[in-house]
Amino acid sequence: MLPSEYKLMYEYETNYWWYVGLHELILFFVNKKSGGEQLSIIDAGCGTGRLLELLSEHQTKGFDFSDEAIEFCKKRELKNVFKQDINKWSPTEKYNVIISADVICSIGIDDYKLILKNFYEGLEKDGILILNLPAFEILRRNHDKAVFVGKRFRLNELKKALIDGGFKINFISYRLPFLFFVILIEKFFQKIFIKNNVESDLKPIPNFLNSILLFYTRIENYFFRFLRNPFLGSSVFVVAKKI
Repeated sequence: MLPSEYKLMYEYETNYWWYVGLHELILFFVNKKSGGEQLSIIDAGCGTGRLLELLSEHQTKGFDFSDEAIEFCKKRELKNVFKQDINKWSPTEKYNVIISADVICSIGIDDYKLILKNFYEGLEKDGILILNLPAFEILRRNHDKAVFVGKRFRLNELKKALIDGGFKINFISYRLPFLFFVILIEKFFQKIFIKNNVESDLKPIPNFLNSILLFYTRIENYFFRFLRNPFLGSSVFVVAKKI
C-alpha cells in the first residue's frame, strides 16, 4: 500500500470499527483454538502490529514487507517482528495459528496458491490458518489502488484453493454485506466526480457513526457462531485447519 496508508492504519487500528470488528472476530477463533492454553502464532503481513498487541498472551511473531510497517510495530514495542517478502517466506518452524489479513490479495503477490502451500507447511497438525480477504471484483475502486489490492476473491474460489492445498474448512463466510452496497454506490459516484483520486476509504467519521458500525459488526460476529453468509459481502473470512 502507499506509505501514507501505514500512518493512517497505525492511527486508526485501535478504535476504527472496521479494524476492531475484524480483530475481535480473529480473536474469537484464536481463543476457540487455544482453550486457555498459550499458542504459537505468526501474523504473516502484520502491518502496524495492532493484532500482535492483542495476542500478547501468546507466543507471537509477525512479519511485513514494508519498512514503514516495521517502524510502526517498533513504536508499539513489539519485539518478534521482522521484514520479509511473503512470496519468499519459507517457514522454518511450525505454528499453532497463522493469521494473514488482507495480504495475499496484494499487487505484489506472485502466486497466492504457493503461499497457501507454505502456510500449510508452517502449521502444526490441527493448526489453523485465518484469512480475511477483499471480495468481488465488482467492488474494485480507488481504495484498491491506494492499498495495492491486486485480486478480490470469491468464496468458492478461495474454498477450492484451500481444499486443493490439503486444508479442511472450519469456517468460511462473506462479511459485511451492507458494505457491499455502500461500496457500489461509492464507486458509482467516484466514476462521475473523482475519477483519478487515489486514496483509501480510511477517513475520520463521527464517533456515533463509528459506534453504530461497530455495534453492527459485533452482532454479525456473534451470529457467525451459528450462521454463514455464502452470498454477498465486502470481505471473505475463512478459518482452515491442517489435517
